[in-house]
Amino acid sequence: MFRTRWTTVLACFITPAVLTWVVSDLSLRHRGWVTSLTPWGAGVALVIAVVVLFAGLAVRRLRAHEPTWITPTGAATTAVAAQASAIVGALVGGIYGGGLTTALLAPPSPAMSSLAWSAGACLASCALWCGIGLLVERWCAIDADDDDDHDGHGSGTSSVPDGSAPA
Repeated sequence: MFRTRWTTVLACFITPAVLTWVVSDLSLRHRGWVTSLTPWGAGVALVIAVVVLFAGLAVRRLRAHEPTWITPTGAATTAVAAQASAIVGALVGGIYGGGLTTALLAPPSPAMSSLAWSAGACLASCALWCGIGLLVERWCAIDADDDDDHDGHGSGTSSVPDGSAPA
Protein backbone atom coordinates (compact mmCIF):
# COMPACT_ATOMS: atom_id res chain seq x y z
CA MET A 1 0.00 0.00 0.00
CA PHE A 2 1.36 3.40 -0.96
CA ARG A 3 1.06 6.45 1.27
CA THR A 4 -1.31 9.18 0.20
CA ARG A 5 0.33 12.11 -1.59
CA TRP A 6 -0.40 15.74 -0.82
CA THR A 7 -1.36 16.32 -4.43
CA THR A 8 -4.03 13.63 -4.15
CA VAL A 9 -5.40 15.21 -0.99
CA LEU A 10 -5.46 18.66 -2.61
CA ALA A 11 -7.19 17.31 -5.72
CA CYS A 12 -9.75 15.52 -3.53
CA PHE A 13 -10.41 18.82 -1.74
CA ILE A 14 -10.41 21.27 -4.64
CA THR A 15 -12.58 19.28 -7.06
CA PRO A 16 -15.66 18.94 -4.83
CA ALA A 17 -15.14 22.47 -3.48
CA VAL A 18 -15.33 23.97 -6.96
CA LEU A 19 -18.24 21.75 -8.00
CA THR A 20 -20.19 22.54 -4.84
CA TRP A 21 -19.54 26.25 -5.19
CA VAL A 22 -20.66 26.28 -8.84
CA VAL A 23 -23.84 24.29 -8.17
CA SER A 24 -24.67 26.32 -5.04
CA ASP A 25 -24.05 29.62 -6.80
CA LEU A 26 -26.23 28.61 -9.75
CA SER A 27 -28.96 27.45 -7.36
CA LEU A 28 -28.76 30.72 -5.44
CA ARG A 29 -28.96 32.83 -8.61
CA HIS A 30 -31.73 30.90 -10.35
CA ARG A 31 -33.79 29.43 -7.50
CA GLY A 32 -33.03 31.92 -4.74
CA TRP A 33 -31.96 29.32 -2.17
CA VAL A 34 -29.05 27.09 -1.24
CA THR A 35 -29.20 23.75 0.54
CA SER A 36 -28.34 24.14 4.20
CA LEU A 37 -25.58 22.22 5.91
CA THR A 38 -26.13 20.89 9.40
CA PRO A 39 -23.36 20.77 12.00
CA TRP A 40 -23.81 17.00 12.31
CA GLY A 41 -21.02 16.60 9.76
CA ALA A 42 -18.57 18.18 12.18
CA GLY A 43 -19.54 15.78 14.96
CA VAL A 44 -19.26 12.71 12.75
CA ALA A 45 -15.87 13.82 11.39
CA LEU A 46 -14.55 14.37 14.90
CA VAL A 47 -15.76 10.97 16.14
CA ILE A 48 -14.12 9.18 13.22
CA ALA A 49 -10.91 11.18 13.69
CA VAL A 50 -10.74 10.22 17.38
CA VAL A 51 -11.27 6.52 16.60
CA VAL A 52 -8.55 6.55 13.91
CA LEU A 53 -6.18 8.44 16.22
CA PHE A 54 -6.82 5.99 19.09
CA ALA A 55 -6.09 3.02 16.82
CA GLY A 56 -3.04 4.79 15.38
CA LEU A 57 -1.56 5.27 18.84
CA ALA A 58 -2.00 1.54 19.43
CA VAL A 59 -0.16 0.82 16.16
CA ARG A 60 2.71 3.05 17.29
CA ARG A 61 2.94 1.01 20.48
CA LEU A 62 2.84 -2.23 18.47
CA ARG A 63 5.68 -1.05 16.21
CA ALA A 64 7.70 -0.05 19.29
CA HIS A 65 7.19 -3.60 20.67
CA GLU A 66 5.29 -2.26 23.67
CA PRO A 67 2.20 -3.99 25.09
CA THR A 68 -0.97 -2.98 23.27
CA TRP A 69 -4.45 -4.23 22.46
CA ILE A 70 -4.05 -4.14 18.67
CA THR A 71 -3.03 -7.10 16.53
CA PRO A 72 -1.08 -7.01 13.25
CA THR A 73 -4.34 -7.51 11.38
CA GLY A 74 -5.84 -4.60 13.30
CA ALA A 75 -2.78 -2.52 12.42
CA ALA A 76 -3.35 -3.23 8.73
CA THR A 77 -6.99 -2.28 9.11
CA THR A 78 -5.93 0.92 10.87
CA ALA A 79 -3.59 1.76 7.99
CA VAL A 80 -6.45 1.37 5.50
CA ALA A 81 -8.78 3.40 7.72
CA ALA A 82 -6.17 6.15 7.98
CA GLN A 83 -5.76 6.33 4.21
CA ALA A 84 -9.53 6.37 3.74
CA SER A 85 -9.82 9.10 6.38
CA ALA A 86 -7.31 11.28 4.56
CA ILE A 87 -9.13 10.97 1.24
CA VAL A 88 -12.73 11.05 2.48
CA GLY A 89 -11.93 13.89 4.90
CA ALA A 90 -10.59 15.90 1.96
CA LEU A 91 -13.61 15.07 -0.23
CA VAL A 92 -16.19 15.95 2.40
CA GLY A 93 -14.16 18.97 3.46
CA GLY A 94 -14.24 20.14 -0.15
CA ILE A 95 -18.02 20.04 -0.12
CA TYR A 96 -18.10 22.14 3.05
CA GLY A 97 -15.44 24.44 1.56
CA GLY A 98 -17.66 25.05 -1.46
CA GLY A 99 -20.59 25.81 0.83
CA LEU A 100 -18.45 28.22 2.85
CA THR A 101 -17.29 29.96 -0.33
CA THR A 102 -20.89 30.33 -1.48
CA ALA A 103 -21.93 31.77 1.88
CA LEU A 104 -19.06 34.25 1.96
CA LEU A 105 -19.55 35.47 -1.62
CA ALA A 106 -23.35 35.75 -1.46
CA PRO A 107 -25.12 38.93 -0.37
CA PRO A 108 -25.26 39.11 3.43
CA SER A 109 -28.31 37.57 5.07
CA PRO A 110 -29.08 35.58 8.23
CA ALA A 111 -29.33 32.37 6.17
CA MET A 112 -25.90 32.93 4.61
CA SER A 113 -24.43 33.76 8.00
CA SER A 114 -25.79 30.50 9.40
CA LEU A 115 -24.47 28.59 6.39
CA ALA A 116 -21.05 30.18 6.80
CA TRP A 117 -20.78 29.21 10.48
CA SER A 118 -22.01 25.68 9.88
CA ALA A 119 -19.80 25.11 6.83
CA GLY A 120 -16.79 26.64 8.59
CA ALA A 121 -17.15 24.36 11.61
CA CYS A 122 -17.62 21.30 9.42
CA LEU A 123 -14.67 22.30 7.22
CA ALA A 124 -12.42 22.64 10.27
CA SER A 125 -13.53 19.22 11.53
CA CYS A 126 -12.91 17.62 8.15
CA ALA A 127 -9.46 19.24 7.94
CA LEU A 128 -8.65 17.74 11.35
CA TRP A 129 -10.01 14.36 10.20
CA CYS A 130 -7.88 14.47 7.05
CA GLY A 131 -4.78 15.56 9.00
CA ILE A 132 -5.18 12.77 11.54
CA GLY A 133 -5.63 10.30 8.70
CA LEU A 134 -2.35 11.42 7.12
CA LEU A 135 -0.56 11.31 10.49
CA VAL A 136 -1.79 7.83 11.39
CA GLU A 137 -0.99 6.62 7.88
CA ARG A 138 2.58 7.79 8.46
CA TRP A 139 2.69 5.93 11.77
CA CYS A 140 1.49 2.74 10.06
CA ALA A 141 4.05 2.86 7.23
CA ILE A 142 6.38 -0.11 7.24
CA ASP A 143 10.04 0.60 6.53
CA ALA A 144 12.71 -1.84 5.35
CA ASP A 145 14.13 -1.95 8.89
CA ASP A 146 10.83 -3.18 10.37
CA ASP A 147 11.67 -6.85 9.78
CA ASP A 148 11.68 -9.24 12.71
CA ASP A 149 15.26 -10.04 11.77
CA HIS A 150 17.10 -6.83 12.70
CA ASP A 151 20.35 -7.50 10.80
CA GLY A 152 18.71 -6.43 7.53
CA HIS A 153 19.51 -9.66 5.66
CA GLY A 154 16.15 -11.42 5.93
CA SER A 155 15.71 -15.06 6.85
CA GLY A 156 18.56 -16.45 4.75
CA THR A 157 16.29 -18.64 2.62
CA SER A 158 15.03 -17.24 -0.62
CA SER A 159 13.12 -18.60 -3.56
CA VAL A 160 14.97 -16.22 -5.87
CA PRO A 161 18.29 -17.60 -7.10
CA ASP A 162 21.35 -15.42 -6.73
CA GLY A 163 23.10 -13.96 -9.78
CA SER A 164 25.65 -16.81 -10.18
CA ALA A 165 23.18 -19.69 -10.12
CA PRO A 166 22.01 -21.13 -13.45
CA ALA A 167 18.36 -20.58 -14.19
